[in-house]
Amino acid sequence: MFHVEPKQSFRGRVIAISNQKGGVGKTTTVVNVAAFAGLAGWKTLVIDHDPQANASSVLLPQPAPQNLVTVYQGQIPLPTNEENVWLVPATSGLLDDELKLTRQDQGRHALRQKVLGWQQQFDLILIDCPPSLSALSTNALVASNFLLLPLQAEYFAMEGLGQLLAYVDDLQQQGADLQILGIVLTMYDKNNTMAVQVDNDLRLHFKHKVFQTAIPRDGILATAPSHGQSILSYDPLSAGSIAYAALTREVLRGLE
Repeated sequence: MFHVEPKQSFRGRVIAISNQKGGVGKTTTVVNVAAFAGLAGWKTLVIDHDPQANASSVLLPQPAPQNLVTVYQGQIPLPTNEENVWLVPATSGLLDDELKLTRQDQGRHALRQKVLGWQQQFDLILIDCPPSLSALSTNALVASNFLLLPLQAEYFAMEGLGQLLAYVDDLQQQGADLQILGIVLTMYDKNNTMAVQVDNDLRLHFKHKVFQTAIPRDGILATAPSHGQSILSYDPLSAGSIAYAALTREVLRGLE
């Protein structure tokens, strides 16, 4: 049985899961951390803020409602296939919303205004960001208390990490209430020399900001979404499931 310490008195912690590089396990991390947090009794909301809508395709019961709109157009949270997990789904309309946000003086605060009400209803809010430093990503970061960075254990990932952290620093200097919750290595192969080197370099430089848990390269993690399931639902005893259970414990403890 998956177990974490009881929730503290706070409510509505908001975590943006972001990396400007695609294919690093960002959505996989959102879906699976949400599933394990829900199992642990945390009422969890996922906001799919990526026009590709990958998190929505996994979490929404089939068939999806026909009248979906975006978070900016008033979409309310919908129940999902996972226990204690709700979803604000993404649609292609997010691309139109992004253009509007860039033209508004306070456009970067639009998502924050939506999230404020949900913080009273949910213990945990996870925002799946697009793989770019766009107006949508900026909105997600400004709306969040914490940033979780999935990072594939390869050389070029380090360059993108530096750019994102510099951007976060700029937002903090402009008043954003945003902390780095941690960096999680994904698709990690302990037998790969480069992966081990990246791991060592990260821990040397960022120390406790790197989660102890690394997510292994596991084909079952890639298969589960095609069945519309988290790894918890699809194969709870797989290596990927065990790793995401451990990561979720670290994430929830880090919020304290």
